Amino acid sequence: MVKKLLIAVGAVFAAIVIAVIVAGVIIYRTVDKDFISSQMAEALNRQVFIETIDVSIFSVISGIEVSRLAVSNFKNPAELEELQGKPVDAADVFVSMESLRFKVKFLPLLKRQVEIKELVLHSPVINLSKNKQGVLNIDDLIQSRKPSDQEKDEPGVKEPAKPVAVDDLPVAVAVGAIGMKDATINYYDAQYDQTIQVYKLTTLLHDIQIDPKDLANRDQILIKLGMGVKTVGSLKTGGVQNFDVTLDAVGKVIPFDVQTRLLEPEVLLRIALPDGEITGLQIFNAVGSIPVLGDYLGEYLSFLKGTQKWQASKDSGLDLRYKADQAEIKNGRLDLSDASVLFDGGMNLASNAVDMNMGLLMKKEINDAVLASLAKKIEAAIKSPEVKRYVNSSSLAQAAMTPLLNADGRIDLGIKVAGTTSKPVVTLARPPLGSLGVIVKDAAAGVAVEAGTKAVKEAAKQYLKEDQQKILDDVGGLLRKR
Repeated sequence: MVKKLLIAVGAVFAAIVIAVIVAGVIIYRTVDKDFISSQMAEALNRQVFIETIDVSIFSVISGIEVSRLAVSNFKNPAELEELQGKPVDAADVFVSMESLRFKVKFLPLLKRQVEIKELVLHSPVINLSKNKQGVLNIDDLIQSRKPSDQEKDEPGVKEPAKPVAVDDLPVAVAVGAIGMKDATINYYDAQYDQTIQVYKLTTLLHDIQIDPKDLANRDQILIKLGMGVKTVGSLKTGGVQNFDVTLDAVGKVIPFDVQTRLLEPEVLLRIALPDGEITGLQIFNAVGSIPVLGDYLGEYLSFLKGTQKWQASKDSGLDLRYKADQAEIKNGRLDLSDASVLFDGGMNLASNAVDMNMGLLMKKEINDAVLASLAKKIEAAIKSPEVKRYVNSSSLAQAAMTPLLNADGRIDLGIKVAGTTSKPVVTLARPPLGSLGVIVKDAAAGVAVEAGTKAVKEAAKQYLKEDQQKILDDVGGLLRKR
């Protein structure tokens, strides 16, 4: 029995070895740089140039490495035929990379299935751009829609490919890991002549499972990534002037919509923001310009209009869900040097419409300074010497500040944000605050009531007996009611 088992195992092993050699010879004879570049060019509608490719009869196991690969922007079939075998023009590069290495699983090949074990891109540079008509240079690759009549009429606008459906996949897709190391992504918007750069991008897409026959259960890509993102020069439009932020994220992408079966990616991420710097954030500027908050906090709120920095923060981050241009944010937090900003809500990336709730939690260390500043403002607002005789500005300041404080004794504000990112409309949601002028006016009115009560009582003493004077004990309440 054991002998038969060993013979069977040996036969299987021999069959696998023979299959590996056969597959290796086939790969060695058919997979060269011209073959790969032509297949990629046909699939992407882009010129592809490969400088070298390392392939051998054992590449089916050891993997294939492509060195110095470049991909152009969109090309029509006639252009592709003319450019075949030529290097990509440096001004027309869509993607370039130092090397690309991939491995496939061998056993699935015996079942006529392709499962990628590893695909790693080293130092890729990706150049994304949007033209003046608002069309991205990857729209033909990612959009699951037909072009509008207006887009068809726009000069230079390439008609997107037909909607991408999961049923277009000939087989189920299973990938162990796809990664990038030290990648750079440049995004240029020709409509506004501005550039944003993603740098030091290292990411891993893993446990990729897409099966047209079982889409409800096999339709996801897990993600781990770390990167920095910054403006190159000041932005000329939008909700911020400059920024440079590092982030780490984990989560997943659901590539295909289960109902429509079209490529409509849904992204679910937990994003950490350990370090960052932002200047000219319009939402912060608008909050800093709320008049009643200026009355109460003054210079202690003006920091919002400057550059915001945070470093080595363990709590700064957010939960993000994105699909069909709509971003939903939960558990957002930025721990700045002067305050913690809490936020949640939604944003439409197509219209830039905003519907957010923001909390501003100030450092407790500023309480005494804010109280002293309030007392000075109230003192300066009281013009009548008579009122100053009866009113304690420090007590009024303490009363005015009390609504600002939460249970922990920190100034805690709630802000509602609407409008757009470039023109936000902000209102104070909590606490309800009256102006300092109203506080002083109410104090002066109270002084007048007290003075009037005193005068009435003094006059009554001349004409009323002691027991009758008790009737006047509540004269102040009567005057206040009037």
